[in-house]
Amino acid sequence: MIKKILLLLLLITIITQSTFAQEKDGFDINRMFAGGTLVLGLGFGNNSQFTVGGNPEIGYSIFKNIDLGLCFNYIYSGISSQYYGNTEKINITQSGMGVFGRIHISDGFFIHLQPEFNTVHYKDFYKETGYVNVDTSLRSSSLLAGFGYGSRDVGNMNFFTLIMVDLSKDLYSPYNNRDGSIVPIIRGGVNFYFGRGKKEKNTDKKAP
Repeated sequence: MIKKILLLLLLITIITQSTFAQEKDGFDINRMFAGGTLVLGLGFGNNSQFTVGGNPEIGYSIFKNIDLGLCFNYIYSGISSQYYGNTEKINITQSGMGVFGRIHISDGFFIHLQPEFNTVHYKDFYKETGYVNVDTSLRSSSLLAGFGYGSRDVGNMNFFTLIMVDLSKDLYSPYNNRDGSIVPIIRGGVNFYFGRGKKEKNTDKKAP
C-alpha cells in the first residue's frame, strides 16, 4: 500500500511541475488556497470524552477543474471511565500529513482522493495509581476517497462538505474499525484563495 501511495505522490509531482512549465506566467498566487476543517466533540456520563483537532490544507488550482495540495491533521481524544472508584483514562493523539486531489465534475460537486500517513499514540492508565495498561505508538497509511460539494469562487471564502472512506484496509488505520470494516468520514470545512486584493485581474471569478 505504501508503494502505491508513493507512486501516486510522484505522479502528482510530475503533473504539477509540467503544468507550471506550460504556463506563460508560471506560478499564480490567485490560484492558491488554504483552509481546512475543525474537529470538536464532547461526551458526558460514566464514560466521558473530549475530542479536539484540525485538518488544515493548502492547495493550488492547476486546471479549471483540478485542485492539488498538501493536508495535515492533528486530533486529540481524551476518554475517562469510572470503575469501582477508579478512573481509567485513555489519551489518543493522531497526527499526520498527506496530499489531496480534487476533480470538479460539475457545478459544486467534486471527487476527492487523499493518500496520507498517520501516527497514533495510545495511552491507557489509571489516574489514582498511575498504573499504565498500554503506552504505544502505531503508524499507518491511508487512502481516503469520496465525494464532496461546495463553492469554488476566487476571492471569496468557500465552504464545502465531504464524505470519504479509507480504501487502504490498513490494520492500524485511525479511520476504520479494528475488524477492518469501513467507517464513513464526514467533514465540513472552509477555504479561501490568496491574492484576494487582485480579483480585478480575473475576468471570471471562478477558479482558473
